[in-house]
Amino acid sequence: MARQVAAVDTGVSVLSCMSNVLGLKLVSELDALRLVTDGIQAKTYRHAARALRLKANLVAPESTVRRRLGRNARFSQEESERVLRLARIYAEAVGLFGDEDAALSWFTTPAEFIQGKPPISPMELSATDVGARWVESHIQRTAHGFL
Repeated sequence: MARQVAAVDTGVSVLSCMSNVLGLKLVSELDALRLVTDGIQAKTYRHAARALRLKANLVAPESTVRRRLGRNARFSQEESERVLRLARIYAEAVGLFGDEDAALSWFTTPAEFIQGKPPISPMELSATDVGARWVESHIQRTAHGFL
């Protein structure tokens, strides 16, 4: 059964969806900045990984992720930023689809986004900053009827 959510068309709604993914309360972008600066905790990573069906190697080498989880350690700023980026792009997809299950299906399903390259999922594209910007642009163009 699909879970319905309000359209994500404001920063507050995106933060609300990100909060659900991370299992944390994010009230403002400043909260997100603090989270990245401090490094996310292992339990936050676990929550996001379950919610997004996240592959460990999108955030850091799998051995690094296992080590951080095993030691219940905080993730680095760079790793934390990747997790938050993935949560944000997913939240924007929820806004586009208006449904968490449909957004997650799209986010995790490989497609031919880059001509001449093997299919890749929007999640995998979003692991890099430039890829995330391309996915955000794709979401915006779709939302406004340009695709």
